[in-house]
Amino acid sequence: MRKILISQFNNEQVPMLSSHISNIRRINSDPAETQSRSATDNRISFTSENTETGQITSFFAVRKRRTSEESISLLNGKKTKAYGALDPTSISSSRLVPCCNFFDDKENALENVVQVVPDAVSNTSLGFFEMLPPELLYVMFDNIPVLQLKQLCLSSSTLNAKVCEYISMASTRRRFFTETGAAYYGDFESAKDPFYAWGMLLKACSIVMSFHSSHVFLAKFFIKNKKIDNWCGWGRCFMAFCKGWTHNECEMLFRAVMRFTGLNGILNRTMSRKVKSYSHLEIEIRARLRGFFLSCWEKNDESYGFWISLILRTQKTISQQGQLFMIIFGPLKLDDDNCEVIDWDLLSNTSIEDRRLCEEIIGPMSFSIHCMVSNENLMGYAWSDYHIFNLIEEITTAPHSWTLDNFAALLALRPKLIHIALHARIIHGHQEEAAHLFHAINSVLHQWGIFSSTAVTGVLLKTFRALSDIRRRLFLSSFLRTESELLSDALMNEPFDRDYFYMELAVGRAVSPLVTLMASNV
Repeated sequence: MRKILISQFNNEQVPMLSSHISNIRRINSDPAETQSRSATDNRISFTSENTETGQITSFFAVRKRRTSEESISLLNGKKTKAYGALDPTSISSSRLVPCCNFFDDKENALENVVQVVPDAVSNTSLGFFEMLPPELLYVMFDNIPVLQLKQLCLSSSTLNAKVCEYISMASTRRRFFTETGAAYYGDFESAKDPFYAWGMLLKACSIVMSFHSSHVFLAKFFIKNKKIDNWCGWGRCFMAFCKGWTHNECEMLFRAVMRFTGLNGILNRTMSRKVKSYSHLEIEIRARLRGFFLSCWEKNDESYGFWISLILRTQKTISQQGQLFMIIFGPLKLDDDNCEVIDWDLLSNTSIEDRRLCEEIIGPMSFSIHCMVSNENLMGYAWSDYHIFNLIEEITTAPHSWTLDNFAALLALRPKLIHIALHARIIHGHQEEAAHLFHAINSVLHQWGIFSSTAVTGVLLKTFRALSDIRRRLFLSSFLRTESELLSDALMNEPFDRDYFYMELAVGRAVSPLVTLMASNV
């Protein structure tokens, strides 16, 4: 009907319509008749209502109701005066608000849309937020998801400054506390992780800052929210903040985090004394270092090795590095107060034979050392075989020497370390010790149900190729002599342990292919 009226107004030719439509047009074309009918209808309606409701309607003025066509015409007239003639196709959809019948007439949807935001507002540095007073702007930020705030930060420098101001507000601290209070056990770099999302927001806010200023900005945020002691969560936040950075840039952030979190002071105090002097501080260091820098990268050898390298190099001597390594990865026990402390004596007093326990207790140490072995991507942050050998020796002897089986298990869990341990001993004339160590490795693998000839063939060939001919013969001679002596001792022990003797026989049979391989390369 509306289209018909518009067509008539524009003097367009109107097709023949039914008598019902003709009556409507006739009514609209005769104002006097329309007014008369309206008055009559109103009187009838009022009389009927007054009869039914009694005195209720006598308190209200009776308003004349216009016909629907008059209402539409009047409404269109008001819109024209307020907004002028609009071209619906030129209006951006981001500045449009649909009318109530928008979804009823999908074919002509743009004709039923009204522009409510002027073009001048949307072109400012704050965009639509220019319309809001400052206090409402921050309330609006409170209701925008964190990752969407990150996008706003990247849209303009003005919005970036506003979001930075918002982050420093007390209401934001309450929001951060609320959002990060729930436990999260998903993967790193997940949009569902609140710490990761806040880290990305902080990164976006600092994109216009200098490198030093970004560290200061992160430090202020941490200090204002330091009551949150979820160190693994903070670690995901820090790792999101430095995502995509170079190793040098990450190192500078590492040093900044060590300062503003107070870790430097705790670490210096603990490392200045002997082990066990500050048992509670050792646990605090362990929790923070693993949470801040390592918890996110347990599935990434390169990143894990990089952060371990940075952590250990905070200490100047190899003995201090070995001590710090054990603080971070050593086994735990409960003290008299039922609190966790580092168990410095377990691996020295007890041989762990069960493979599952070895992977649980010794596995993290073996994996961590493995990640620091020379890697092309780590470049200057990789450790040479020489430094790895010294670190292993320090770890397995301080404060007391590990049992040989535990030491062998450390190497067997990551066969790449076997070459480092054997080669350094052989070239320095300690082939007897190397032979005993190699036999212990084969025994551990046999106890775990692993064929040593399959597990260590590649490592043994690598070691042999790095030796001179005389060194190869010396090592093979020492190994054969060690095998013979251990088998003889097992046979002559009193009381005789039949199971131990059979185990030594089985180990000898398992390594026979390796002996043949070594003999063919001397």
